Amino acid sequence: MKRDHRLVALSKEHHTALSLGRRLMAGGAGAALRDQAGALADHFAEEERRFLPLLHAHGRDALAARLRAEHAALDALFAAAMRGDREGEAGRALIDHVRFEESELFPVVETLLEAAP
Repeated sequence: MKRDHRLVALSKEHHTALSLGRRLMAGGAGAALRDQAGALADHFAEEERRFLPLLHAHGRDALAARLRAEHAALDALFAAAMRGDREGEAGRALIDHVRFEESELFPVVETLLEAAP
């Protein structure tokens, strides 16, 4: 699927996140998660900075709330996984989140970006 040029970098980062998610589901990927934790936090912050105002401005408050809630839940799961707990759950949640963004969030954001002056 061709993405709006403003979303390409974030979409590419999702490939790395999916790989990490699969590794977490297999277990023993706490070190890999620690290595990528900063990049994941930056990714979440960038999405929230760019998309939350846009979504709220267009009455897409439920989508904005879901994005924020999933990021918070993932942060908690990542902290547990880095302690050696709930790795599989963290991996499944990360994969599900990426799929949500690619199939639901990004198409809405692209439509809103196209409509912007």
